[in-house]
Amino acid sequence: MRTFRALPYAVCALALVGAAACSSGTPDPGPSGGTGVVSTGSVKRLEVTVTGTTVTPAPAQVDLPIGSTLELVVTSDHDDELHAHGFDVEATLKAGTPTTLRLTGTEAGLYEVETHEPALTLLTVAVR
Repeated sequence: MRTFRALPYAVCALALVGAAACSSGTPDPGPSGGTGVVSTGSVKRLEVTVTGTTVTPAPAQVDLPIGSTLELVVTSDHDDELHAHGFDVEATLKAGTPTTLRLTGTEAGLYEVETHEPALTLLTVAVR
């Protein structure tokens, strides 16, 4: 005689429902499988940390539909300059202080976002 064990199934179902209900945005796994991008409407948000020459999350391509905005929050452990090619946006990074750039996709293309000292690519924005 087979015994049906409902408890494990109920726990799994509740975990899935709870995870969906608690999400404030939709994670965008991107083509590489997990960039840390969260979407809310037409605005995507990505937080990036620079420690020495290490970029977290690792540089990846982030898709941005034309007309949408990427809110990029960068925190660095040293003072630096931040530049977004194709968006003609620059910002000064102060050590330990988050800096926010808002990048709105207006022209299709691939655009790098980088720091200057040292020269690091933080991500590539694919406007489509």
